[in-house]
Amino acid sequence: MIVSNDTPTPSTPLLLHVMQSPSHRSKVYIQQYRSGKRRHPLFLFLLVITPITLITLVTLLAWDTSPLGHCYIKPICRALKDGNEMEEIWWRNQGPYAPYKELDHSKNLESLPRGCEVDQVTLLHRHTSRYPTANAGRCMLGALSKIRRREIGVPRHHPELSFIDKADLELKDWHFDGLTNQGRKAAWRSGVHIAIAYKSLLDKTVDVFTRSSGGERVLETSGYWLEGFRKHRFAIKRKSDLPKVDVIIPEEPVGDNRFSLESTLSVHSCPAFETLDHSPGSTAQSDLSPLLSPAIDRLNTALRPKPKLDADDVACLADMCGYDSQSRGTEWKRWSKWCGLFTKDEWEVLGHGKDLKRYYEVGQGSDYGPTMGAGYINEIIARLTDSAPQDNTSTNRTLDADEHTFPRGGERFFVDFGHDNEMLEVLAAAGVLKQPRPLATTEVPARRTFILSRIVPFGARLIFERISCGTGYWEPGSGTAPEGGEENIKKYVRILLNDKIQTVAHIACEQSAFAEHGLCEVDAFVESQQFATTNASWDICYNFSREEE
Repeated sequence: MIVSNDTPTPSTPLLLHVMQSPSHRSKVYIQQYRSGKRRHPLFLFLLVITPITLITLVTLLAWDTSPLGHCYIKPICRALKDGNEMEEIWWRNQGPYAPYKELDHSKNLESLPRGCEVDQVTLLHRHTSRYPTANAGRCMLGALSKIRRREIGVPRHHPELSFIDKADLELKDWHFDGLTNQGRKAAWRSGVHIAIAYKSLLDKTVDVFTRSSGGERVLETSGYWLEGFRKHRFAIKRKSDLPKVDVIIPEEPVGDNRFSLESTLSVHSCPAFETLDHSPGSTAQSDLSPLLSPAIDRLNTALRPKPKLDADDVACLADMCGYDSQSRGTEWKRWSKWCGLFTKDEWEVLGHGKDLKRYYEVGQGSDYGPTMGAGYINEIIARLTDSAPQDNTSTNRTLDADEHTFPRGGERFFVDFGHDNEMLEVLAAAGVLKQPRPLATTEVPARRTFILSRIVPFGARLIFERISCGTGYWEPGSGTAPEGGEENIKKYVRILLNDKIQTVAHIACEQSAFAEHGLCEVDAFVESQQFATTNASWDICYNFSREEE
């Protein structure tokens, strides 16, 4: 065997692949390619697929594809044309037609002070997502018919409008006033959520008492909610096969009895409000409409509809965003292409217009809203204090006088199903979400504090909890239980709106023990509700006192 003692050099064949410079290797690759010696197909595949995979992963990390999700890497989100920001803008400005979204993802239902537990719950639940009402549907169809007769089919330089050429402009298979399948599933899901959230209370075999206003979509919501609450599997059913609530309160008059409509869950309990010549809410919305002129001009120029679109048409086209997004299937998939019809600034105007309408119609800015909500507050007080309601406003005296149709508080779980207007009236009467000043009607505030999509979206939940706390855990000057070995019990109220704790704007609650936890002593809460218990005048609805009946 011959052994070489030569020192390896760059020309040594076995070292060529190690010591060659990058530029030399590139030349070799080029020569191999030109001579037909191509790289292995797997190498080329990886060369292409690797950067694509990396970009996809980064995109998914940056942008939660859930329509109501969050942006995790903001610079990349901005590079993605603010897609998630637009979805947040769309949701915020859908008003009462927004899909349900929890306001607080923290476990508020579990975050009670030591020694405290929930012993009673009243849940006021809005019906879940529906198709437009018949009146709203007529407005939407009117605007869509103008677009159907447009002169320009697919406008140039307006890619956001290109979908219209293939869009359903006749709203086929839309069942006006009825629940959507997404709404049915959302009601069932809400029942499941509440059963889990209050499992500790419900495991004590407390009674569950349910009421509903008589509207079909409200009753159907209650049925699917009960299905979920009772741990039944979800399935689309005939209305007659759904569970029934304990008490149904009609939304239409019974015979000639004008007081038959008087109910804290009726949307028609105040005749004077029902017969107003000019709605204060619509007037406030009209005051804002000049700000929509750029949107009206842009759409009329781009599409040339016949006849031209006006402010009412534009408002109804904006409603297509939320309604169309919730019109198909049982699960949310994505926002409708109708949402792209308007710019960010235009959406803020449209959303604020919705807020104005309800604020001045049935909310804090209304002459009627707080009074119409007073009756329900008095029913809440009755439940909290285990007593019969004391009220001269909208309560149904016949139903509330009977313990079978209005149980006297106790350790119970009460559920009432109704509409968004009642919820806004109740919040206004209670002094919750109280605004420091009237909402601006000629401009959009830089910081909006009364936003309907956060207050009464489809399926909104307003909860009044009664909480029992043992004073031995915290009573000042006492580190042990009171004399006799038994601790005293104090009762508190806690209010949650769409799972976020809300406080009452009154000094009695602000100075209550455990105020830092969002609790208000029951006695202090009753004191804070003087408007409902004393000051609300039902005369404005009938022009006479209920005492004259």
